[in-house]
Amino acid sequence: MQGLITIVALVIVFALAAAYARKMQQGGFTQAEIANMTRRGWGVGVLLVVVIVLASSIVTVPVGERMVVYNLLTRGFRTPVVPGYGFVLPVINERILYDVRTQVYTMSGVVQEGNVPRADSIEVLSSDGLKMDLDITVQFRLDDQQINDLHADIGPEYIDKIIRPTVREAIRIEFARHEATEAFSTKREEIERSLEQRMLAALEKYYIVLQEVQIRNIELPPMVASAIEDKKKAQQEAERMEYILERAEKEKEEKIIRAEAEAAEIEIINEQLEMSPNYLNWLAIDKLNEDIQLVITDGDTILNLDAIRAR
Repeated sequence: MQGLITIVALVIVFALAAAYARKMQQGGFTQAEIANMTRRGWGVGVLLVVVIVLASSIVTVPVGERMVVYNLLTRGFRTPVVPGYGFVLPVINERILYDVRTQVYTMSGVVQEGNVPRADSIEVLSSDGLKMDLDITVQFRLDDQQINDLHADIGPEYIDKIIRPTVREAIRIEFARHEATEAFSTKREEIERSLEQRMLAALEKYYIVLQEVQIRNIELPPMVASAIEDKKKAQQEAERMEYILERAEKEKEEKIIRAEAEAAEIEIINEQLEMSPNYLNWLAIDKLNEDIQLVITDGDTILNLDAIRAR
């Protein structure tokens, strides 16, 4: 809008300059014309000032932002301007845009990876006195319902004034409660949850809503890291041996079950043999090839085998 006003003003200036030059070529202005031009000049000047002020009062608020408006005369805030067009008089009103979408703040030991263009990891001490370097990312947003209060109490420098020191303090307090090995391995998720609760309460009073805390990396002293890796390998080996023993125990149980089944089968066969001596002969014949035909006779009848085969 201001660019359009500038273009219109330049066009008017060039038009007036051209008219002035043309009139001077025709012999100049009379006293009456000069007086008339003076009156018109004042009118045009006032009109131009009014147009510039009105045009400058039209503000554009992008999606995801809010405009805080503070009246320097009344020393009070008006309702923040929401995304779209708004009307706010300049000069007497202070106008500042705030981003109310999710923001990410990272502190990392890798140069250019975090919000600060240098190595910016957080050095903490564990409960057992070991130093650790942490890379952490915090996701947050400004409370759009209290954006006027945030501007009045903190201002646009909320990251340097609130986010950064609050995060660093909460991390140092939380990690001082845990041993280095626990923080590195077994209690990492628990620490993240505890950090979220701690930061949530700390940031809420500054009109900032915490959304997520991510511990991206924990750098331990080399000797400690090596000891932890050795411990992990030992645990994995112990778990593997436990699995092998459990499998051997199951195989043993399966063999016992099969042996008991075979013993029961033998006992049944022995009972049948006691009841019928010919049972063993029948069992042997039953195990023969299926192509062999079994013929049962009374022992006195003469069999015609050729006739039987012919069937």
